Amino acid sequence: MLNIKKFIGLDLGAESGRCVVAKLDGNKLNLDEIYRFTTHNYTKNNQFHWDINKIFDEIFIGLKKSVEKYGSEFESIGIDTWGVDYALIDSENKLLNDPYHYRDDRTDNIAEEVFEVISKDELYNLTGIQTQQFNTIFQLFHEFNYNTSQISKAQKFLLMPDYIKFLLSGVINAEYTIASTTGLTDQNKRDWDWDIIDRLKFNRNLFPPIVEPGEKVGTLFPEISKLTGLKNTTPIIATGQHDTASAVVSAPSQKKNWAYALPISWSIMGVELDKPVTRKIAMDKNFSNEGGVQGTIRFLKNIIGLWPIQECRREWLIKGKKYNYPDLTKMAEEFGSTESWLNLNDPLFFKAGNMPDKIISFLKETNQNNNDEIGFLIRVVLESLAFNYRFALHEIELITGNKITELNAVGGGVQNELLCQLTADALNIPVLAGPIEGTIIGNIGVQSIATNLVKDLKSFRDIVRNSFEIKTYLPQNSQYFELNEHKYKSVCAINC
Repeated sequence: MLNIKKFIGLDLGAESGRCVVAKLDGNKLNLDEIYRFTTHNYTKNNQFHWDINKIFDEIFIGLKKSVEKYGSEFESIGIDTWGVDYALIDSENKLLNDPYHYRDDRTDNIAEEVFEVISKDELYNLTGIQTQQFNTIFQLFHEFNYNTSQISKAQKFLLMPDYIKFLLSGVINAEYTIASTTGLTDQNKRDWDWDIIDRLKFNRNLFPPIVEPGEKVGTLFPEISKLTGLKNTTPIIATGQHDTASAVVSAPSQKKNWAYALPISWSIMGVELDKPVTRKIAMDKNFSNEGGVQGTIRFLKNIIGLWPIQECRREWLIKGKKYNYPDLTKMAEEFGSTESWLNLNDPLFFKAGNMPDKIISFLKETNQNNNDEIGFLIRVVLESLAFNYRFALHEIELITGNKITELNAVGGGVQNELLCQLTADALNIPVLAGPIEGTIIGNIGVQSIATNLVKDLKSFRDIVRNSFEIKTYLPQNSQYFELNEHKYKSVCAINC
């Protein structure tokens, strides 16, 4: 017990957050989820905001509960959250307003205004970030042009995990993986792109210094220490503060040319690179270059994930049909191959609302077989997602020039065994599924390296393999996807 080292990981997603205590005993890591909470948001005057004070109150509860169960001594604390959203603080370090939610519609059509100053092609060449209307660059452009009364009072701009770090320690900085989501960084220099900031007439003084993941950035405020029971010498570590950066840290593949996937509500597929890829083909194929841990770049593509299935389940629940995800997967497995598919990039599937009807409507419009059986509908989504992974992998290979030999799928979606098998078949390579708790494991991994308890990323991934179940899926029916690829592209009007 004396050799066990304890860490606290704070992992905040767009729907929920949690406080986890991790125990590292040599080459074995164990997790204990101490407290789970809602990441509160609200709408007021048609504006969508995060209730950051409520969220911090929840974090505070998690820290107190950690001390109650494990005592006051921890090696460190680390935070990760979703990307792009931020807080603005004034000259007295007070919050000016609750942070806007990335789904707030104030940035509709803002990208076009930015492109009048810096073209889309040039912006991608400089930052390597895929254009999405909620990107921080567009949010800040709105602030500086349409919300000047607030931005004129701001002294510092802090992304969500950086603001939480600030509330815990008073330290003001920007961790690189989260900063890279803004569309305002130079991915080669791993710093703010001051030329973009100047051309858009953003105030340079707002932007704090950038730190790399793995840096010790401060210790707890004495007041936080007193109220939670934590030692005030407890270090705060800049983890891979973008949640997907932390998740990739946990991917334990040992192959040279491997790719990762996060099969969650909105999936990500990508590879770790040493340098960003900003050629036009990467922009045209909607790839992003985001900061990774230990000097890496996460070259990735956002893909719609399990969201349509979640929406189907929600619709059936409204109608009194209660199914858990294993039930739905079992029905899809029993139904078998459908030879009916969806273009999951169709805007039809992006928003909430009667997803089963949307699926049937698309199948009818494209003259495909359809019915309203639950197993059929779920199978259609899963096969379509597997096709999406197939095309994304082909694009990665085309752009990077590397033949991918293994996919490591990380996160809760790997519990869907049918999706894992379909993915192995669609890609015709082995799929390593796990760890399930990828994001928080990666968060702890960066902390363990920063505190010199683990040597490096490779050593930590060895610990992951030794500590958590990693299941391997080998291709069993790759011919199905090879034979139907042309038909899929034809009915879904996909050119790739």
